Amino acid sequence: MGPLCAVCESPTAFTLHFGGRCCKACAAFFRRTVALDLKYECCSEGPCEIHFSMRLVCRECRLQKCYSAGMRSELVRSKRENFACTRRKDSRNNSDGPINSPSIRQSSSPDEDDWSFQMFEEKPIKFEEPSPPTVSQCLPTQMMTEETSRTSSFDGGYCSSLPSSSTATHPSPLGFIPTDHNSILQYYHSMETSLCSRRRIMYTSTDMDFILDSHATLQCVILQSPKRKIKRILFQPYTVSDLRPHDFRNFRGMLRHDFVILFDYATRFPEFNSFTSHEKNMFYRLILAVDFILSSAYYSAKLGQAHRQMIMTNGEFLCMDPLPMSGNEPNARQYFASDDDFSKYKALMPMHIAIWEESVLPFARMNVTFEEFCLLKALTVWHVTYYKFTETGREKCRRQRNIIIDCLSKMCHSQGGNGENRVGELLMSMNYIMESTQKLTSSYVMLTFFDVLNCDQMLHEMLNFKY
Repeated sequence: MGPLCAVCESPTAFTLHFGGRCCKACAAFFRRTVALDLKYECCSEGPCEIHFSMRLVCRECRLQKCYSAGMRSELVRSKRENFACTRRKDSRNNSDGPINSPSIRQSSSPDEDDWSFQMFEEKPIKFEEPSPPTVSQCLPTQMMTEETSRTSSFDGGYCSSLPSSSTATHPSPLGFIPTDHNSILQYYHSMETSLCSRRRIMYTSTDMDFILDSHATLQCVILQSPKRKIKRILFQPYTVSDLRPHDFRNFRGMLRHDFVILFDYATRFPEFNSFTSHEKNMFYRLILAVDFILSSAYYSAKLGQAHRQMIMTNGEFLCMDPLPMSGNEPNARQYFASDDDFSKYKALMPMHIAIWEESVLPFARMNVTFEEFCLLKALTVWHVTYYKFTETGREKCRRQRNIIIDCLSKMCHSQGGNGENRVGELLMSMNYIMESTQKLTSSYVMLTFFDVLNCDQMLHEMLNFKY
């Protein structure tokens, strides 16, 4: 039995919340009460009994027991207070640099928060004649301008959007244009295969020698008999036998190893090291959301459509035929063992159903190839971050965005058929992908704020970042 909650005697008070030892349910109650400035009144004369097994308890007496347990209201920070704290921390860390006023920190462009599809207003990129091949031209020239070091700073505070001294060593190479779209495709293809290999290591029982042997092509080794092995190309990290049923009770959102996996993916993007500290924070956080939506949609399209399953990035599946109940149906509570299970299910399942209906199904109908998926995912990242960057950062996003569009166009035309329609179909899919990304972020903000998920502290940090 774990330590008892000082408020309701629940044996799950493994840590301190707001200065007192209590369970997560009492901590969430205290947080809501203080944050929303709620007032309660006790109907009885003496102190009421507060116990975790009771369905209805006196809120006034529960609040008083919270204070008696040592919980302090001043430790419950509002978003504005947390923002001010992170800004003070950032000002101390950058005391040697210029002091930026709030007006300078904000983008001067009026469409900073505009997510509309304005891609076709940009000028098309022009390609130069290829020069004699050198060692450095095995990758696009823009991709080679970064330092090989992958060290970068990701603090949780609000960082200045003005160029810092660290970015002066990474000048933006405006005059360099990649000459071969095949090298661009191979670069993003390599990024995605590396991401898939990391997920195979993390979430499957595949032997390491097989993973190392098949890393470049994502071959899946199928054992037909003890003496016979057959290899087939698998353009996703999982096979059907690797999938595990999703259990909402144990779901915690993204965990620490997920952040590590996607950190390696993010730092390989071209020109990443030339971003300001604020832009690096922004870029990484948006990649988390885009990857959750697009990778889940692609894995589901390639692996889960036969059985109408939604495949998540961690290898879990959720049956969608018939569509699971949302939790808002009449008498839905009777199917759950506890109120906590019911509340968590009702908070999570509508989000998963929305992703399935609004992103997975329309994406599956396009039947994208792995190469199209690699380019579309990178293009979505550049397009989403474009509206959150400074003008200097937007120029980099615009340049990389146009490079990928040109590469995608050449690839679609080389496959025969109506290349223009295929390119347009892929580009228009970014609309519902970005909309689902926004809804996902909003849902996670609410889930973490009310402690619905027992999530990793880093997930709190990702969602508390000030855009």
